[in-house]
Amino acid sequence: MISIATLVVTLAAAQAPAPSVSSAAAPAPVSAPAQPPLRLLSPAELPVFADTFQSKANLAKAAKKTLAYLKKQEGGSRYFHIGGRDYGTAILADSIRELLRIINEARTPEELDALVRERFDVFQSIGSDGQGKVVFSSYYQPVLPASIKKSPKYPVPIYRRPPDMVEADLSAFDKKYGSDTLVGRVTKDKRLVPYFSREEIDVRKALFGKGHELAWLKTKYDALDLHIQGSGILKFPSGKEILARYAATNARPYNSVGLVLLKTGALTREELTHAKLREYFRTHPEAEDFVISQNPRYTFFELAPLPPDGEPLGTIMESLSPSRSIAIDPAIIPLGALAYFSTVSPQADKEGRLLGQFPNSRFALCMDTGGAIKGPGRVDIYAGHGKMADTTARNQWNEGKLYILVKKVPARER
Repeated sequence: MISIATLVVTLAAAQAPAPSVSSAAAPAPVSAPAQPPLRLLSPAELPVFADTFQSKANLAKAAKKTLAYLKKQEGGSRYFHIGGRDYGTAILADSIRELLRIINEARTPEELDALVRERFDVFQSIGSDGQGKVVFSSYYQPVLPASIKKSPKYPVPIYRRPPDMVEADLSAFDKKYGSDTLVGRVTKDKRLVPYFSREEIDVRKALFGKGHELAWLKTKYDALDLHIQGSGILKFPSGKEILARYAATNARPYNSVGLVLLKTGALTREELTHAKLREYFRTHPEAEDFVISQNPRYTFFELAPLPPDGEPLGTIMESLSPSRSIAIDPAIIPLGALAYFSTVSPQADKEGRLLGQFPNSRFALCMDTGGAIKGPGRVDIYAGHGKMADTTARNQWNEGKLYILVKKVPARER
């Protein structure tokens, strides 16, 4: 068994920076201009557009929700930078409508592919390596046993957004900061400092007993799971179900707890599964606080009635559609954009049994964001809720390609 002391020493070594080289010994190289994160493809570079997910109704539902979001954005003067071009909100909406027309119009997969090629400009994400390598993960909405009151069976709180949390829009102080926002709190001596970290909240009890508790869960790992997924269904002993949905975060950096254990050698990459993580914390309770605290990001929630479709709201404030909604980095790809991706994905049955990993390509809508989804090399696929979604989300971690589709602009008339 690895002791906490060993975990601390090993983690410190794993995170230590490499020795620096003096500028006298090695002059800094001249950096090349940054490559745009999305690259317009020539006709010869286009992929074959084939949707392996047969549900047109699910795509239409996701499209309708995304169009509702885009309609609310109309009238502004904001442009979205895609592959060296600046597009307005209207073209994002027109792109979605055009795809729906094509899907209804095409009689064969070959005709669908030809029509997409004819009517869209296609931009590929350059990925994390500049060559299009994108890692696809997946998230879902967990169903967690909970209680409205604390008890020995339910000792772990989840919190509402604390009233002392403040946000500072840096552009209000100087435009050079762009859209950067700081999240923090004001101390007794009137200083703005970062908001409490996970360690300060969960271990040092910075919020405990202040009346901010919303509900109580069975384990700290249940709470962490809820924080990572961003929302979940709380199931109370009475059988009543209610949605715990995202309200805010402390804006601290996200650090994967699984990768922490991987770096320390406590788990191997083959063992890095949800079940193994839960089992590790069950059998090593003395290490739980330390390991979980290595992820300083903390999520706050609000309780709401369960939506009719049981799905949570995405960043666009519309409920997500399983398998058709994806989370992206909005600094790279605009929310509301139409996407197409190809990767390998797990498939499970309704009982949550894993059937295997198979090629997966489909059209999707950019409806959400995520704390760990940063840069052009990461995408998160929303899997839904229930046993099938649970298994799918926990087994999705594969490379693939991501494309953004924009309807070709008509010939200029003026």
